[in-house]
Amino acid sequence: MNEDEIKGTAKKFGGTVQEVAGKVTGDEQLEAKGYLNQALGTVQDVGGKVREKVKDIVDDAPAAAKTAIDTGRDYARRGSAVMARATGDNNVLVAAVAAGVAGLALGWFAWSRSGSRKTGE
Repeated sequence: MNEDEIKGTAKKFGGTVQEVAGKVTGDEQLEAKGYLNQALGTVQDVGGKVREKVKDIVDDAPAAAKTAIDTGRDYARRGSAVMARATGDNNVLVAAVAAGVAGLALGWFAWSRSGSRKTGE
């Protein structure tokens, strides 16, 4: 819980007290001020909660990125091992397959980034 959440909750409570006091005494201005303070307190409390959630997301981002990188490396290692078993010691075949995959990936990337997929215009 951060400072905005605490202050917002306190402001909501104070507004509730003002609202009740205004109703009991018949003071419409005090009652209205209570409603206003409750609304302002709610806004401040929600703002604090949003700030806290954003902070949590930012704090967790490096761990999530590391997990994604580790997973990618694991897949690359597994793929290399499969290729090594499949091709044996034939380094030329491995290089040709790798070049083909890289060319396919670059072509797909360029095609998807172009934004328009022209078909015989």
